[in-house]
Amino acid sequence: MDIRDKLREFIRDKGYSQTKLAAKSNLSGSQLSQILLKKRKLDANELFDLCHAIEITPSELRNYIHINN
Repeated sequence: MDIRDKLREFIRDKGYSQTKLAAKSNLSGSQLSQILLKKRKLDANELFDLCHAIEITPSELRNYIHINN
Protein backbone atom coordinates (compact mmCIF):
# COMPACT_ATOMS: atom_id res chain seq x y z
CA MET A 1 0.00 0.00 0.00
CA ASP A 2 1.25 3.46 -0.89
CA ILE A 3 2.09 5.73 2.06
CA ARG A 4 -0.35 8.27 0.62
CA ASP A 5 -3.15 5.72 1.13
CA LYS A 6 -2.11 5.31 4.76
CA LEU A 7 -1.98 9.08 5.17
CA ARG A 8 -5.45 9.52 3.68
CA GLU A 9 -6.88 6.76 5.92
CA PHE A 10 -5.26 8.21 9.04
CA ILE A 11 -6.53 11.72 8.28
CA ARG A 12 -10.05 10.39 7.67
CA ASP A 13 -10.08 8.06 10.70
CA LYS A 14 -8.84 10.76 13.08
CA GLY A 15 -11.13 13.44 11.67
CA TYR A 16 -8.42 15.89 10.64
CA SER A 17 -9.43 18.80 8.43
CA GLN A 18 -7.43 18.77 5.19
CA THR A 19 -7.46 22.56 5.12
CA LYS A 20 -6.04 22.90 8.63
CA LEU A 21 -3.57 20.08 8.07
CA ALA A 22 -2.31 21.65 4.86
CA ALA A 23 -1.76 24.99 6.58
CA LYS A 24 -0.01 23.36 9.54
CA SER A 25 2.26 21.48 7.10
CA ASN A 26 3.10 24.51 4.95
CA LEU A 27 1.25 23.06 1.97
CA SER A 28 -1.63 24.56 0.05
CA GLY A 29 -4.95 22.78 0.20
CA SER A 30 -4.55 21.95 -3.46
CA GLN A 31 -1.11 20.42 -2.93
CA LEU A 32 -2.36 18.20 -0.10
CA SER A 33 -5.40 17.16 -2.12
CA GLN A 34 -3.23 16.23 -5.10
CA ILE A 35 -0.91 14.23 -2.82
CA LEU A 36 -3.80 12.31 -1.26
CA LEU A 37 -5.31 11.62 -4.69
CA LYS A 38 -1.89 10.40 -5.94
CA LYS A 39 -1.79 13.08 -8.63
CA ARG A 40 1.37 14.50 -7.08
CA LYS A 41 4.39 12.85 -5.53
CA LEU A 42 4.97 13.16 -1.80
CA ASP A 43 8.56 14.10 -1.06
CA ALA A 44 10.30 13.14 2.17
CA ASN A 45 10.25 16.62 3.67
CA GLU A 46 6.51 16.91 3.04
CA LEU A 47 5.97 13.50 4.65
CA PHE A 48 7.92 14.56 7.74
CA ASP A 49 5.98 17.84 7.95
CA LEU A 50 2.64 16.07 7.60
CA CYS A 51 3.57 13.44 10.18
CA HIS A 52 4.67 16.15 12.58
CA ALA A 53 1.36 17.96 12.06
CA ILE A 54 -0.70 14.83 12.83
CA GLU A 55 1.63 13.74 15.63
CA ILE A 56 2.68 10.39 14.22
CA THR A 57 6.06 9.13 13.07
CA PRO A 58 6.55 8.02 9.47
CA SER A 59 7.15 4.49 10.76
CA GLU A 60 3.91 4.53 12.76
CA LEU A 61 2.08 5.85 9.71
CA ARG A 62 3.50 3.06 7.54
CA ASN A 63 2.20 0.48 10.05
CA TYR A 64 -1.17 2.20 10.60
CA ILE A 65 -4.18 -0.08 10.32
CA HIS A 66 -7.38 1.51 9.00
CA ILE A 67 -10.28 1.56 11.44
CA ASN A 68 -13.29 -0.11 9.86
CA ASN A 69 -16.44 1.69 10.95
